[in-house]
Amino acid sequence: MRSFLPPADGVVRIAVLLSDESSLPVGLLFRAVFERANRALQPPRYRVELVSARPLRPKSRDVRVSTGRMRGRYDYLVVTPYDGVDTRWKPDPRDVALVRRQHARGGIVASACLGALTLAAAGVLDGREATTHWSWTAEVRARYPEVAWNTRRMLCDQQSVITAGGYLAAVDLALHIVAVTSSRETARDLGQTMLADSTRQYQSIYALSLAAVPAPSGALSDIDQWIELRLRSAPTAADMARHCHMSLRSFHRRFRDAYGVTPRKFLQLKRIEIVRKQLAASARSIEQILEDVGVSDPASFRRVFQRELGRSPAQYRRQSRPTPALLTTIRFDSPQAAAFK
Repeated sequence: MRSFLPPADGVVRIAVLLSDESSLPVGLLFRAVFERANRALQPPRYRVELVSARPLRPKSRDVRVSTGRMRGRYDYLVVTPYDGVDTRWKPDPRDVALVRRQHARGGIVASACLGALTLAAAGVLDGREATTHWSWTAEVRARYPEVAWNTRRMLCDQQSVITAGGYLAAVDLALHIVAVTSSRETARDLGQTMLADSTRQYQSIYALSLAAVPAPSGALSDIDQWIELRLRSAPTAADMARHCHMSLRSFHRRFRDAYGVTPRKFLQLKRIEIVRKQLAASARSIEQILEDVGVSDPASFRRVFQRELGRSPAQYRRQSRPTPALLTTIRFDSPQAAAFK
């Protein structure tokens, strides 16, 4: 874990940047984590301010917050998730300017979920690994190709910039900041108190798809389906290039540009995607499932599965199914049963 040089007065100043599209409840939840941390630390260590570049006109009618203007340099500037935005939305230039200014002053800038788009627009993620919500993978790669997007990760700490994945990854981000600025023990105890898992490393465990990023039209238009139909025969990059009528070098370049990973990595992710679905839905043995997707080295595949999803195939199978004890407490004609349908 990286070192953090505390301010002279021992107080860590954190600004939470809000805009009209920000999720105000998540912004308040983020602040609440540090309020709880202050109650556990003596003297209190964190001062969290809600700030904005202009008066707020939030979409939510249920939550109202007061914000101030940013004053000087903060140790952390955090952009929280946005609500109700689609791929036509772009970050506000005034927020982008604030992020760029704080980063230039030496403050750490951070984001959760789609807040990463504001950091990317500011240019502070260029050449760095970053994450955002997994469902926006194709969009952010197309919009900000200079960023090394890794949306399988829950959190990417790149020293002066930190990005966290999904909507409630704001809690993961807050606990990470506590671990860096106080101690891992404090963050662990705080996570346990809040019933929050402070050790999540992967959001890919929740993603509906690990590898299915839309490919452009043309030579690569059907490569995703072509690979999936031939998993058992373990197609090589050369096989894929021949199917696309391209040289191997051109294929590697075009494939990487379209999917953000190498053909070999894509093949691994596609196998993991199918295996995890089978583990959750089928009673077949793990060995049988791996054979069906062309895995010739089960031990090596298990290591890759663990690395990408944060748990072994056997653990994934156990944790992806409701326990018999839970199922016996729910009548299957009840409203609760809908969660399992």
